[in-house]
Amino acid sequence: MASPGKLETDHAEPVGATRWATFAGVCVVALVWSAYSVGAQTGSFLTQDFGAQYHLAKLTAHGAIPLVDFEHGWNAGSFWINAVLYGVASGSPTLWYFLWGRLLGAGISAVLAAAIGLRLRLHPAVMVALALGVLLLATPLHIKYSICLLWVFVLLPTAGFDARPRLAAAARVLLPAFVFWQYVELAVLLTGASGLFELFARRDAPWRRRIVNCAQLAGGFVAGLALEAAAYKILWGLSFSDFNRQVILGQTETHADAQYAVWDFLGLPTESGRYFILALYPFALLLPFVPLVWQRVSDSTRLIALSGLVLVVVPIRRVDNPHTTTVSALVLLAVVLAVAELYERRSSPSGSRPTWSVIALPLAAGGAAWAAATLWIGFGMQSMLGAVVLVALAVAGASLGAAFLRRGVAAVSAGALVVLGGVPAVASVDHLDDMRHDAKSFQVSDAIARWAGPEYDRCNGDAPREAMVMPNYLELYDSMRLTNPTPYYLFHYDFAQYEDVLTPQLEDGSIPVIIETMPLHTPQPWLTDAIHANYVPCSIVRIEKQGVAVTIWTHKSRGEVDRRDLTIRNGERIPTPGG
Repeated sequence: MASPGKLETDHAEPVGATRWATFAGVCVVALVWSAYSVGAQTGSFLTQDFGAQYHLAKLTAHGAIPLVDFEHGWNAGSFWINAVLYGVASGSPTLWYFLWGRLLGAGISAVLAAAIGLRLRLHPAVMVALALGVLLLATPLHIKYSICLLWVFVLLPTAGFDARPRLAAAARVLLPAFVFWQYVELAVLLTGASGLFELFARRDAPWRRRIVNCAQLAGGFVAGLALEAAAYKILWGLSFSDFNRQVILGQTETHADAQYAVWDFLGLPTESGRYFILALYPFALLLPFVPLVWQRVSDSTRLIALSGLVLVVVPIRRVDNPHTTTVSALVLLAVVLAVAELYERRSSPSGSRPTWSVIALPLAAGGAAWAAATLWIGFGMQSMLGAVVLVALAVAGASLGAAFLRRGVAAVSAGALVVLGGVPAVASVDHLDDMRHDAKSFQVSDAIARWAGPEYDRCNGDAPREAMVMPNYLELYDSMRLTNPTPYYLFHYDFAQYEDVLTPQLEDGSIPVIIETMPLHTPQPWLTDAIHANYVPCSIVRIEKQGVAVTIWTHKSRGEVDRRDLTIRNGERIPTPGG
């Protein structure tokens, strides 16, 4: 990969056969993953959000006028694409979801990540890391969020792109117009991100060029709006006021401020076992904006980081795994690219002497204050203003810090990194402590000891407390103060190798009591036959809440026993009906 400081001029390097082969491999893996991550869709699928999009695709395919989905920003063009996919899938919900959700969602996003690697001449290993990260970690749910990667792929400020001013201008105009027709929300956010890049992040470009680039982006957005308004007016007679209410105002009128949630770093939802995405998202989102990192990454990484930053509106509005994961692809790309570029520049001289330690401490405190304020205000304000402040603080800290700190940039960045890394670290420790208090690790074995323990005492009498517990809940040896008269505990698939040793003990009563907590995972006919031949069930205790039935077997040599069959229901012992 070319040095980040030279990425504007070094892209004349050929792509090379190795990178092309890596890209082809990513395409194959993305296709296979897309296919094998799809299950057969059932009836419940059609009652959820995906099912709503499926039915809208069906209606559009049959000639209905595509209207805007006020909640998610879907627009006319997206419904026409959906209708085409519905036709290709011949109306099958499963095939439609494969095309719309997997292949053109996560699959094409991984391909676009690898394609970004081709344009930036990344090392093949970095290309693979980007693609696999999108497939396995930051997985867009469907076609909507693959648009985000398409956006940065088209507008990457490479030397070849900027060397063709007419092509670059056409891309800046046509891309916002196209995305507006697809998804209004993304068109607004991504156009804003590219405008921020042109004004505050692009290196070595005159202000006239930056302003012209911003005007092209804004012009494309306005063109998309005007063309769609005219099309609805001419083709369907929809007035501009109604169109404006549906397409623009509809995105802000619906949902009260309560839709924007506080990002509780120490109490995030933990569904689906994907807690780490939620916990690391703020850290990963802001890492490229740490002044020292921002100073050393390329313009391409800056554009990707800014595009990921403005999408923070999505997960802040809905703090959960699906919404956070689905917009994390650009964040992941920015972090991987930043790490790769910092590694490549690890031996380059800093160009300045280190700051005196007496000055470094207050500078580090300033960096920590910036990071803490960005996290606390940006993720803690329960309104759209929180996202705006988050973007403003991140861009201001990165731009001003990189431009003016000079010798103090390392100290400020160190303080910021301590806060950014410390928050998810503390949150993880807190999460483990919460799980420790909430866990019911020994719930079943404790219930067995509580309800079956008295029955064991009755069946065992005054004899030494010896018994073999089978096959699980070995905690009973401790909780019931039992001694295993055999050296065997694990009733695994090859337990039969102990048949010659255990069978005589089962026959002669060397094992006086057997506590059977559940059926064997792997059938052992020789063992169960020996138990039924030499033991009698002294007590059966059925614990309804835990769904277990414990049988206490005593050896026949102990003579007749008073057999019982009890059910534990609502904390009470009752005779089992028909037992």
